[in-house]
Amino acid sequence: MTNELDKISNIPGHIMDQILSCLPIKEAVRTSILSRKWRYKWSSLPKLVFDNQCTVATGVPSLQPSPNENLVKIIDEVLLLHTGTIQKFMLSHKRFYATSNIDHWILHLSRVSVKEIVLHIWKGNYYKIPTTLFNFQDLTHLELLRCVVKIPSTFEGWKNLKTLYLSQVKLSPDELEALISRCPLLKNLSLLKGTEQVNIKACNLEWLSLRGRFQDVDFGVMNCLKSVTIGFSDDMANKRGPDNANLSNLQKIFRNLPNIQSLKLEDYSLKYLAVGNVPQTLPDELVHLKHLFLCIDFNNVDEILTVMCLIKRSPQLKQVDFQSRAENQQTEWIRTMADFWEDHQSYCLEQVQVVSMSGICGSMPELEIMKFLLACLPKLRTMTIRPNSMSGEGKLFRELLRFRRASAQAEVIFLDPVDSEAKPH
Repeated sequence: MTNELDKISNIPGHIMDQILSCLPIKEAVRTSILSRKWRYKWSSLPKLVFDNQCTVATGVPSLQPSPNENLVKIIDEVLLLHTGTIQKFMLSHKRFYATSNIDHWILHLSRVSVKEIVLHIWKGNYYKIPTTLFNFQDLTHLELLRCVVKIPSTFEGWKNLKTLYLSQVKLSPDELEALISRCPLLKNLSLLKGTEQVNIKACNLEWLSLRGRFQDVDFGVMNCLKSVTIGFSDDMANKRGPDNANLSNLQKIFRNLPNIQSLKLEDYSLKYLAVGNVPQTLPDELVHLKHLFLCIDFNNVDEILTVMCLIKRSPQLKQVDFQSRAENQQTEWIRTMADFWEDHQSYCLEQVQVVSMSGICGSMPELEIMKFLLACLPKLRTMTIRPNSMSGEGKLFRELLRFRRASAQAEVIFLDPVDSEAKPH
């Protein structure tokens, strides 16, 4: 037994650090009983993560303290005994609700130059962020869930912040704009279910994700932006058009995003872009766009026009993914869509090589766009089809076999809606 203890005690310091970094904080603290060398080793952990693993109950449930009481006690003791620098502080326990204790923890962390803070409030009332948090000058990463943010008048910005994630955070559109504008190094921004109006100006931003019930979205010039994900979750939000009657939402969004490489339009976002006078072309090419994801209603002519405009103005586009968003199956659109594709058969979209279509039911508008793409993509390598059920798969397959293909190498692959096993044809 003594030899075993000696082996544990003689583990090199950097190996001990690696072991501790892989353990939940509760288990890391327990290593203090292993030997004298291990006793306070945990107290210099640079990353403190307090999640569901911190309060695993044992013994008689009725005699156990509540998760809140237990977690508060654990965090208090860890912060009290911690001796090293703290790079990351994460609080994300599914049964924890906001208390005034968080204010004290943030005050403590403000004195030790924390770089990453993650506050996820899953239960109870929203947590009101204290003004102390706005004094963190070394902050590089901030995540907030179900919080209320009020920017103090003295706030000059987080000069080192690179990642900002706000989910269900209550703050006004003006405060959001002010917050973003005061983070000059911001590279990664995610907004989920917060404000209904978004106006973003961030010259160094590279990755942007917006999901929620937006009424309007506007972007300033962002030449560094590479990846954009937009998800309008509420159809009603898309009924609003641009203030300028001669300017479509499509033009308004992409006039300031010249260098994006990946664009994902989820939920009702494409419908939002189709509001206004959809142009035949964009004023500037999306010269770097390589991947385009579209959640689309194949019965909607304006959405189809918007897609065609995006594809035509993206000379480097290699992959297009369609997700069907069938709101209805209005038969009066079928003849209109057939005529539309007839008028556009002269298009030759040379750049696209990979196409996928998921949630397909085999309707006529869906078949028309498949027919068009197979006929107009000379460099197409694969078209992957994932139906929303197996009932119409045979009919869909027979229809596709009849369509002319501009590319001799084009392969149509069917994916089962339940099983992901591919069946090439």
